[in-house]
Amino acid sequence: MVPSRLADAAEASYRQEAYRQNYAEILQQHRDPGVAVAELFLFRFWLSAHTCQLCAHRRAADQKALSAPAVATVPPPGWRAPKTVEGVDVEAALGAGIATLLESRFDLYDRFFALGRNTSDPLGLKAVSLALACQLFEQPPPAVLAYLTAKAREQFIAVSGACQADDDDPASR
Repeated sequence: MVPSRLADAAEASYRQEAYRQNYAEILQQHRDPGVAVAELFLFRFWLSAHTCQLCAHRRAADQKALSAPAVATVPPPGWRAPKTVEGVDVEAALGAGIATLLESRFDLYDRFFALGRNTSDPLGLKAVSLALACQLFEQPPPAVLAYLTAKAREQFIAVSGACQADDDDPASR
């Protein structure tokens, strides 16, 4: 089970995100902003689940820092991906069912994470941001990749910070 602060932060990081506002720069450059919102949502859902999994791995290994096992990311029990995000029907926008989309994107981001980690990017955030940028644009401009990487780091820090807060709170154990 995912502790409450972590679960709340993880869920908020994809459900309560103001996609149209916080990704306005990206949406303005995309030919179909609804498709972009759907892709951004799928990425943020994956990153939330991935960060929770890293937190659980760290706890199980009783480590001080988040390490990154190369295992498939799965959402925590009870997580459900909404089919509509900011008025965008994710399934209609991307032309597939939500389960198929989640399986496809989780596989994509897990692969980029596993293959793209290195000493300068041990958490693979730049690598997975590149995968997202390529989902959004045929040839993503460097500024888009930099922006998406910064947003991924911001989300990761927020969710992993909640993991640490749960670890520091004896009531959440």
